Amino acid sequence: MMVEMEWCRCCEEGSAGWELAWRPLRRYRRWLAAGPDREERVEVCEGCARWLAGLVVDARGGGGSRLFGQPGANGRHLVFDDQCAACCESPAERAYAVRWASGPAVRGELFLCTACARWLLGLARSGRTVRGMSERYLDGAYGAWPHPRLRGMRTWVRVREAGAAAVLATATETMGLEPCEAPGEADAVLVEATPAGQARALAASLGPAARRMVVLAALGCRADVAGALELGAAGWVTVPATPQQVTAALARLARGQAGGAWDPATLLPVAERPGGDRTWLWMPVPGGDGWELAWLVRRFCRGYDTVTATEGGIAVVPVVPPACIGRVRERLQEAVGGAAAIEVRRSGELPARRFEAAG
Repeated sequence: MMVEMEWCRCCEEGSAGWELAWRPLRRYRRWLAAGPDREERVEVCEGCARWLAGLVVDARGGGGSRLFGQPGANGRHLVFDDQCAACCESPAERAYAVRWASGPAVRGELFLCTACARWLLGLARSGRTVRGMSERYLDGAYGAWPHPRLRGMRTWVRVREAGAAAVLATATETMGLEPCEAPGEADAVLVEATPAGQARALAASLGPAARRMVVLAALGCRADVAGALELGAAGWVTVPATPQQVTAALARLARGQAGGAWDPATLLPVAERPGGDRTWLWMPVPGGDGWELAWLVRRFCRGYDTVTATEGGIAVVPVVPPACIGRVRERLQEAVGGAAAIEVRRSGELPARRFEAAG
Protein backbone atom coordinates (compact mmCIF):
# COMPACT_ATOMS: atom_id res chain seq x y z
CA MET A 1 0.00 0.00 0.00
CA MET A 2 1.36 3.41 -0.97
CA VAL A 3 1.46 6.10 1.68
CA GLU A 4 0.96 9.62 0.39
CA MET A 5 3.79 11.97 1.36
CA GLU A 6 2.96 15.03 3.41
CA TRP A 7 4.52 18.11 1.83
CA CYS A 8 5.93 21.04 3.75
CA ARG A 9 3.31 23.75 4.16
CA CYS A 10 5.94 26.49 4.14
CA CYS A 11 7.97 25.80 0.97
CA GLU A 12 5.71 23.17 -0.66
CA GLU A 13 8.82 21.33 -1.86
CA GLY A 14 10.28 19.25 0.97
CA SER A 15 8.66 16.40 2.87
CA ALA A 16 7.10 17.41 6.17
CA GLY A 17 9.03 15.67 8.93
CA TRP A 18 8.68 18.44 11.52
CA GLU A 19 5.68 19.91 13.30
CA LEU A 20 5.40 23.43 14.70
CA ALA A 21 2.60 24.05 17.20
CA TRP A 22 1.28 27.43 18.43
CA ARG A 23 -0.34 27.12 21.88
CA PRO A 24 -2.17 30.26 23.09
CA LEU A 25 -1.45 31.38 26.64
CA ARG A 26 -3.29 33.70 29.02
CA ARG A 27 -1.84 35.37 32.08
CA TYR A 28 -3.81 34.94 35.26
CA ARG A 29 -1.36 34.94 38.16
CA ARG A 30 0.99 33.08 35.83
CA TRP A 31 0.94 32.04 32.20
CA LEU A 32 -1.53 29.20 31.54
CA ALA A 33 -2.76 27.49 28.38
CA ALA A 34 -5.86 29.22 27.00
CA GLY A 35 -7.31 25.87 25.89
CA PRO A 36 -5.88 22.67 24.34
CA ASP A 37 -8.39 22.72 21.49
CA ARG A 38 -7.07 26.11 20.30
CA GLU A 39 -3.57 24.90 19.41
CA GLU A 40 -2.61 25.52 15.77
CA ARG A 41 -0.19 23.14 14.04
CA VAL A 42 1.78 23.34 10.81
CA GLU A 43 3.73 20.51 9.14
CA VAL A 44 7.06 21.67 7.70
CA CYS A 45 10.33 20.23 6.42
CA GLU A 46 13.56 20.38 8.42
CA GLY A 47 14.95 23.21 6.30
CA CYS A 48 11.91 25.42 6.88
CA ALA A 49 11.82 24.54 10.59
CA ARG A 50 15.39 25.79 10.93
CA TRP A 51 14.68 28.84 8.74
CA LEU A 52 11.73 29.86 10.93
CA ALA A 53 13.75 29.43 14.10
CA GLY A 54 16.51 31.51 12.51
CA LEU A 55 14.06 34.34 11.81
CA VAL A 56 13.33 34.61 15.53
CA VAL A 57 17.05 34.78 16.29
CA ASP A 58 17.57 37.40 13.53
CA ALA A 59 14.68 39.49 14.87
CA ARG A 60 16.10 39.49 18.38
CA GLY A 61 19.65 40.22 17.22
CA GLY A 62 18.83 42.71 14.46
CA GLY A 63 20.54 40.64 11.77
CA GLY A 64 21.27 42.03 8.32
CA SER A 65 18.90 39.62 6.52
CA ARG A 66 15.73 41.33 7.76
CA LEU A 67 12.47 40.94 5.88
CA PHE A 68 10.06 43.83 5.40
CA GLY A 69 7.70 43.71 8.36
CA GLN A 70 10.01 41.56 10.48
CA PRO A 71 9.88 42.42 14.20
CA GLY A 72 12.98 43.51 16.06
CA ALA A 73 14.26 43.90 19.61
CA ASN A 74 15.60 47.43 18.98
CA GLY A 75 18.17 47.37 21.74
CA ARG A 76 16.12 45.35 24.22
CA HIS A 77 17.73 42.21 25.66
CA LEU A 78 16.22 38.85 26.49
CA VAL A 79 16.55 38.49 30.27
CA PHE A 80 13.36 36.93 31.65
CA ASP A 81 11.36 33.85 30.65
CA ASP A 82 8.20 35.89 30.02
CA GLN A 83 9.79 38.16 27.42
CA CYS A 84 9.03 37.52 23.75
CA ALA A 85 11.93 35.56 22.21
CA ALA A 86 11.73 37.70 19.04
CA CYS A 87 11.07 41.34 20.03
CA CYS A 88 11.96 41.02 23.76
CA GLU A 89 8.76 42.82 24.81
CA SER A 90 6.89 41.58 27.89
CA PRO A 91 3.27 40.72 26.92
CA ALA A 92 0.59 41.87 29.33
CA GLU A 93 -2.22 39.31 29.02
CA ARG A 94 -1.84 37.05 25.97
CA ALA A 95 1.05 35.21 24.38
CA TYR A 96 1.98 31.93 22.64
CA ALA A 97 4.25 28.98 23.33
CA VAL A 98 5.62 27.79 19.96
CA ARG A 99 6.96 24.25 19.88
CA TRP A 100 9.34 22.69 17.33
CA ALA A 101 9.03 18.87 17.15
CA SER A 102 10.55 16.20 14.93
CA GLY A 103 8.49 13.07 15.26
CA PRO A 104 7.92 12.41 18.98
CA ALA A 105 10.96 14.46 20.00
CA VAL A 106 10.44 18.09 21.03
CA ARG A 107 13.41 20.06 19.71
CA GLY A 108 12.62 23.36 21.36
CA GLU A 109 9.93 25.78 22.53
CA LEU A 110 9.84 29.58 22.43
CA PHE A 111 7.68 32.11 24.24
CA LEU A 112 6.37 34.72 21.76
CA CYS A 113 4.06 37.72 22.07
CA THR A 114 0.85 37.65 20.03
CA ALA A 115 2.21 39.95 17.31
CA CYS A 116 5.39 37.93 16.70
CA ALA A 117 3.62 34.58 17.02
CA ARG A 118 1.00 35.41 14.38
CA TRP A 119 3.72 36.80 12.07
CA LEU A 120 5.75 33.58 12.36
CA LEU A 121 2.65 31.42 11.89
CA GLY A 122 1.82 33.26 8.66
CA LEU A 123 5.30 32.53 7.29
CA ALA A 124 5.09 28.88 8.34
CA ARG A 125 1.85 28.49 6.40
CA SER A 126 3.18 30.22 3.30
CA GLY A 127 6.84 31.18 3.08
CA ARG A 128 7.49 30.78 -0.65
CA THR A 129 6.97 34.43 -1.57
CA VAL A 130 9.28 35.98 1.02
CA ARG A 131 11.96 33.38 0.22
CA GLY A 132 11.85 34.21 -3.49
CA MET A 133 10.47 30.79 -4.50
CA SER A 134 7.28 32.18 -6.07
CA GLU A 135 5.28 35.32 -6.69
CA ARG A 136 1.91 35.91 -5.08
CA TYR A 137 -0.81 36.85 -7.56
CA LEU A 138 -3.98 37.85 -5.82
CA ASP A 139 -5.25 41.02 -7.42
CA GLY A 140 -2.95 42.14 -10.22
CA ALA A 141 -0.80 45.20 -9.83
CA TYR A 142 -2.29 46.00 -6.42
CA GLY A 143 -0.11 43.30 -4.90
CA ALA A 144 2.96 45.32 -5.87
CA TRP A 145 4.21 48.47 -4.14
CA PRO A 146 2.68 51.50 -5.87
CA HIS A 147 4.59 54.76 -5.39
CA PRO A 148 2.28 57.76 -4.94
CA ARG A 149 3.32 61.05 -6.49
CA LEU A 150 4.45 62.72 -3.31
CA ARG A 151 7.69 64.26 -4.56
CA GLY A 152 8.54 67.31 -2.49
CA MET A 153 6.40 66.32 0.51
CA ARG A 154 8.32 67.55 3.57
CA THR A 155 8.64 64.86 6.24
CA TRP A 156 9.92 64.76 9.81
CA VAL A 157 10.59 61.34 11.34
CA ARG A 158 11.24 60.17 14.89
CA VAL A 159 11.22 56.37 14.71
CA ARG A 160 13.60 54.08 16.57
CA GLU A 161 12.28 50.67 15.45
CA ALA A 162 14.89 49.41 12.98
CA GLY A 163 12.52 47.81 10.46
CA ALA A 164 10.20 50.82 10.32
CA ALA A 165 13.17 53.19 10.03
CA ALA A 166 14.50 51.19 7.08
CA VAL A 167 11.09 51.27 5.38
CA LEU A 168 10.81 55.02 5.88
CA ALA A 169 14.31 55.58 4.49
CA THR A 170 13.41 53.54 1.40
CA ALA A 171 10.13 55.43 0.98
CA THR A 172 11.91 58.79 1.30
CA GLU A 173 14.39 57.89 -1.44
CA THR A 174 11.91 56.18 -3.76
CA MET A 175 9.16 58.81 -3.64
CA GLY A 176 11.37 61.87 -3.47
CA LEU A 177 10.26 62.98 -0.03
CA GLU A 178 12.17 65.88 1.52
CA PRO A 179 13.31 65.54 5.15
CA CYS A 180 12.97 68.73 7.22
CA GLU A 181 14.53 69.85 10.49
CA ALA A 182 11.47 70.67 12.61
CA PRO A 183 8.11 68.87 12.96
CA GLY A 184 6.18 72.14 12.77
CA GLU A 185 7.51 72.73 9.23
CA ALA A 186 6.61 69.26 7.90
CA ASP A 187 3.74 68.19 5.66
CA ALA A 188 3.94 64.75 7.31
CA VAL A 189 5.17 63.97 10.82
CA LEU A 190 5.89 60.30 11.51
CA VAL A 191 6.52 59.41 15.13
CA GLU A 192 6.78 56.12 16.99
CA ALA A 193 4.51 55.55 19.97
CA THR A 194 6.29 54.58 23.19
CA PRO A 195 5.25 53.50 26.70
CA ALA A 196 6.60 56.86 27.90
CA GLY A 197 4.11 58.77 25.74
CA GLN A 198 6.33 60.17 22.99
CA ALA A 199 3.54 60.46 20.39
CA ARG A 200 1.09 62.17 22.75
CA ALA A 201 3.71 64.66 23.91
CA LEU A 202 4.59 65.57 20.33
CA ALA A 203 0.91 65.97 19.39
CA ALA A 204 0.44 68.30 22.36
CA SER A 205 3.41 70.43 21.31
CA LEU A 206 2.25 70.64 17.69
CA GLY A 207 -1.23 71.90 18.51
CA PRO A 208 -3.40 72.16 15.36
CA ALA A 209 -0.46 70.86 13.26
CA ALA A 210 -0.96 67.45 14.91
CA ARG A 211 -3.46 66.71 12.11
CA ARG A 212 -0.39 66.07 9.92
CA MET A 213 0.94 63.40 12.31
CA VAL A 214 0.95 59.63 11.69
CA VAL A 215 1.77 57.40 14.67
CA LEU A 216 3.70 54.15 14.23
CA ALA A 217 2.48 51.86 17.00
CA ALA A 218 3.62 48.58 18.50
CA LEU A 219 0.96 46.39 20.11
CA GLY A 220 1.95 47.43 23.62
CA CYS A 221 1.60 51.19 23.04
CA ARG A 222 -2.18 51.61 23.00
CA ALA A 223 -2.28 54.41 25.60
CA ASP A 224 0.15 56.60 23.65
CA VAL A 225 -1.77 56.09 20.40
CA ALA A 226 -5.07 56.96 22.09
CA GLY A 227 -3.58 60.12 23.56
CA ALA A 228 -2.17 61.26 20.21
CA LEU A 229 -5.46 60.64 18.40
CA GLU A 230 -7.36 62.57 21.08
CA LEU A 231 -5.08 65.55 20.42
CA GLY A 232 -5.72 65.46 16.67
CA ALA A 233 -3.24 63.00 15.11
CA ALA A 234 -4.21 61.92 11.60
CA GLY A 235 -3.97 58.18 12.18
CA TRP A 236 -1.74 55.23 12.98
CA VAL A 237 -0.04 52.25 11.37
CA THR A 238 1.53 49.25 13.05
CA VAL A 239 5.15 48.61 13.92
CA PRO A 240 6.61 46.64 12.20
CA ALA A 241 5.43 48.34 9.02
CA THR A 242 5.63 47.42 5.35
CA PRO A 243 6.45 49.85 2.52
CA GLN A 244 2.88 49.74 1.25
CA GLN A 245 1.42 50.56 4.66
CA VAL A 246 3.70 53.60 5.02
CA THR A 247 3.08 54.91 1.51
CA ALA A 248 -0.68 54.43 1.87
CA ALA A 249 -0.68 56.42 5.13
CA LEU A 250 1.25 59.25 3.44
CA ALA A 251 -1.08 59.19 0.44
CA ARG A 252 -4.15 59.48 2.70
CA LEU A 253 -2.51 62.36 4.52
CA ALA A 254 -1.77 64.14 1.23
CA ARG A 255 -5.40 63.70 0.11
CA GLY A 256 -6.77 65.00 3.43
CA GLN A 257 -8.50 61.69 4.21
CA ALA A 258 -7.10 61.29 7.71
CA GLY A 259 -8.63 62.21 11.05
CA GLY A 260 -12.27 62.13 12.14
CA ALA A 261 -13.99 60.25 14.96
CA TRP A 262 -12.16 57.32 16.56
CA ASP A 263 -13.71 54.27 18.18
CA PRO A 264 -12.47 54.11 21.81
CA ALA A 265 -12.25 50.30 21.89
CA THR A 266 -10.31 49.68 18.67
CA LEU A 267 -8.85 53.16 17.96
CA LEU A 268 -10.09 52.75 14.39
CA PRO A 269 -11.93 55.50 12.48
CA VAL A 270 -15.69 55.23 12.85
CA ALA A 271 -17.48 54.76 9.52
CA GLU A 272 -20.79 53.61 8.10
CA ARG A 273 -20.98 50.43 6.04
CA PRO A 274 -19.48 50.81 2.54
CA GLY A 275 -21.83 52.26 -0.04
CA GLY A 276 -22.86 50.87 -3.40
CA ASP A 277 -22.76 47.12 -3.99
CA ARG A 278 -19.27 46.45 -2.64
CA THR A 279 -18.17 43.19 -1.04
CA TRP A 280 -16.35 43.62 2.27
CA LEU A 281 -15.34 41.81 5.44
CA TRP A 282 -16.69 42.22 8.97
CA MET A 283 -15.75 40.69 12.32
CA PRO A 284 -17.13 41.18 15.84
CA VAL A 285 -14.96 42.72 18.53
CA PRO A 286 -14.47 40.44 21.56
CA GLY A 287 -15.02 42.03 24.94
CA GLY A 288 -11.93 43.77 26.23
CA ASP A 289 -9.74 42.84 23.25
CA GLY A 290 -10.71 45.43 20.67
CA TRP A 291 -7.29 47.05 20.39
CA GLU A 292 -5.38 43.78 19.97
CA LEU A 293 -7.74 42.56 17.24
CA ALA A 294 -7.67 45.92 15.44
CA TRP A 295 -3.87 45.97 15.62
CA LEU A 296 -3.60 42.45 14.15
CA VAL A 297 -6.01 43.29 11.33
CA ARG A 298 -4.07 46.44 10.45
CA ARG A 299 -0.76 44.57 10.78
CA PHE A 300 -1.73 41.94 8.21
CA CYS A 301 -3.85 44.02 5.82
CA ARG A 302 -2.29 45.72 2.84
CA GLY A 303 -1.81 49.45 3.15
CA TYR A 304 -4.56 50.50 0.74
CA ASP A 305 -7.27 48.38 2.35
CA THR A 306 -9.73 50.43 4.41
CA VAL A 307 -10.08 49.29 8.04
CA THR A 308 -12.79 50.94 10.17
CA ALA A 309 -15.00 50.51 13.21
CA THR A 310 -18.39 49.73 11.67
CA GLU A 311 -21.65 48.32 13.04
CA GLY A 312 -20.14 47.38 16.39
CA GLY A 313 -17.24 45.47 14.85
CA ILE A 314 -14.30 45.87 12.49
CA ALA A 315 -14.87 46.29 8.76
CA VAL A 316 -12.23 45.72 6.09
CA VAL A 317 -12.77 46.89 2.52
CA PRO A 318 -9.99 45.27 0.47
CA VAL A 319 -9.09 46.82 -2.87
CA VAL A 320 -9.57 43.56 -4.78
CA PRO A 321 -11.93 42.19 -7.42
CA PRO A 322 -15.04 40.65 -5.82
CA ALA A 323 -13.93 37.16 -6.87
CA CYS A 324 -10.82 37.47 -4.64
CA ILE A 325 -12.60 38.45 -1.42
CA GLY A 326 -12.76 34.85 -0.21
CA ARG A 327 -8.99 34.44 -0.38
CA VAL A 328 -8.47 37.71 1.47
CA ARG A 329 -10.87 36.50 4.18
CA GLU A 330 -8.96 33.22 4.52
CA ARG A 331 -5.63 35.03 4.85
CA LEU A 332 -6.96 37.44 7.48
CA GLN A 333 -8.67 34.62 9.38
CA GLU A 334 -5.35 32.82 9.63
CA ALA A 335 -3.72 36.06 10.80
CA VAL A 336 -6.16 36.72 13.67
CA GLY A 337 -6.65 33.05 14.57
CA GLY A 338 -9.53 32.40 16.94
CA ALA A 339 -9.82 36.03 18.04
CA ALA A 340 -12.83 36.59 15.75
CA ALA A 341 -14.82 34.90 13.00
CA ILE A 342 -14.66 36.94 9.78
CA GLU A 343 -17.79 37.29 7.64
CA VAL A 344 -18.11 38.28 3.97
CA ARG A 345 -20.81 40.93 3.50
CA ARG A 346 -22.28 42.92 0.66
CA SER A 347 -23.28 46.54 1.07
CA GLY A 348 -26.75 45.94 -0.33
CA GLU A 349 -27.60 43.42 2.40
CA LEU A 350 -29.29 44.43 5.63
CA PRO A 351 -27.04 44.20 8.70
CA ALA A 352 -27.48 41.07 10.78
CA ARG A 353 -29.63 41.61 13.86
CA ARG A 354 -28.51 40.07 17.15
CA PHE A 355 -31.10 39.45 19.86
CA GLU A 356 -30.28 38.83 23.51
CA ALA A 357 -32.65 37.79 26.26
CA ALA A 358 -32.03 38.00 29.97
CA GLY A 359 -33.99 37.14 33.04
